Amino acid sequence: MYATVPKDMPKDDYYLLKSCQAGSWYPGIEKSLRYVLSTIDANFLDDPKQSSCIGCANHIGVTPFLPIVALNARNISLASLSGKRNVVCNCPTCYSNLKDCKNILDGSSAMRDRALKAMEKAGLEYNDSITITHVSEAYLANLDRIKAKAKYSLKGIRAVTHHGCHYAKIYYRDVASGNFERPTVIDDVLSGLGAEVVDYPERSLCCGLGFHHIMLSPDYTRAVTRRKYSGIIEADPDLLVTMCAGCTLSLDMCQEKVLQELGHKKDIPVVNISELMAILLGADPYLVAGIDLHGVPVEPLLEKIGVEGTR
Repeated sequence: MYATVPKDMPKDDYYLLKSCQAGSWYPGIEKSLRYVLSTIDANFLDDPKQSSCIGCANHIGVTPFLPIVALNARNISLASLSGKRNVVCNCPTCYSNLKDCKNILDGSSAMRDRALKAMEKAGLEYNDSITITHVSEAYLANLDRIKAKAKYSLKGIRAVTHHGCHYAKIYYRDVASGNFERPTVIDDVLSGLGAEVVDYPERSLCCGLGFHHIMLSPDYTRAVTRRKYSGIIEADPDLLVTMCAGCTLSLDMCQEKVLQELGHKKDIPVVNISELMAILLGADPYLVAGIDLHGVPVEPLLEKIGVEGTR
């Protein structure tokens, strides 16, 4: 068992790194993130000049790594120039991709030199004085502020969690709570807000998305998701909480077919942690969290929490 390396989680002064996946599939994730940080009075910047990290293109293998490094040298420098020192990502792929790029940019290599030369041509100077964190860590760091502002509690709710592979299995020594075999960042947030977080077999298994696999090999994705859900249904949870838009998509949109194949009749709402935090803080579940874009109905969960005005 690897010990978790202690991590200083920044509580404020955030530079938001927007996600192409979240913005395309579940726009309520980023609306919820901004709602949460505004409600708890955390200082943050939503910079319109920021671009995608193109992490998907990296992992699918359709873009050479050099332009990815150069592009993220720009994103990192924009964060530094803004005066914000803590880049917060709602996407684990953005999180790991930025860390990959920063490691190259902070080192010494031909790729670093070429990337920085591209920055010079663009009239920008690379500045590396930032931290890179995932939004779930920001919620854990600000748990007291969230609890103080929360209008609803998770008391009496049984929850299971799924931590993204690109958060826990790439920079495994940087997992903020627990370790790469058993990350507990989301668990700690939910427990702090009253939920009973329950364990289940295949807790560390991938969601099955695999980026292009969900489109080109949907049977493969569903096979992995089925195996994941075979363990989840043993726990009989009221909800499943994710930290990644891609994981949310796979576990949400594949659920109906998979549970039919497993002979399980009870829906399990799948909610991204940002959506859940916003709802607990009083955000409109539809206008902010966007739960009407989910495949599995979230309303049964809202009724258990006591949220009023659900459709």
